[in-house]
Amino acid sequence: MAGSPAIVRLGIESLDQVLKPIGFKRRKQLWNRRVVPFVDTVDIQVSKFRDAFTINVGVMDPDVHRILWGSDRGEFVDEPSCTVRTRIGGLIDRRDKWWKIEDAHAASEASSDVANYVVPFLSRMHSREAMRQWLVDAEVHKKRYPPDIIYLAILEGFLGNSAQSCALLAVLRDKATSEPWRVRIDDVMKQLRCR
Repeated sequence: MAGSPAIVRLGIESLDQVLKPIGFKRRKQLWNRRVVPFVDTVDIQVSKFRDAFTINVGVMDPDVHRILWGSDRGEFVDEPSCTVRTRIGGLIDRRDKWWKIEDAHAASEASSDVANYVVPFLSRMHSREAMRQWLVDAEVHKKRYPPDIIYLAILEGFLGNSAQSCALLAVLRDKATSEPWRVRIDDVMKQLRCR
């Protein structure tokens, strides 16, 4: 990790101590753990000014991902590809949390928060029902980010709620502002037998 701030390297080492014993493998600042069929993801995000860092987490259901994107993510899954995802602050107090690079306690505090908040969250998300509830509670259907709404619709379909699944997709398709999203939503609807 050439050029990374020393505290980020310390953070990586601290997170390795928390995550590796419970089955995570690391590639640079990204950790994955496979808990069939799910993939848990933890990553360190450094601010664009390189003066702070935060931690992003998520769980990917490969079947959900495949229906939306048409393929797997390969060997390592990044947080944006996850079915449910959040930043660590959302798990602690629902406020964004960043650690200052110059803070000597940042690495140990971050690894402690990962052990206390992230690991339990990831374990709770190892069912489609839990993922569905997370997306419902986050009210993704009221937001304008298509992937999260589509993930919710796919999960509804997998859980036997076909009418709800198709209704979510139909509303999203009607509101879609780009042709590529309309085409993708149509493809998902076809796979879920909404049409």
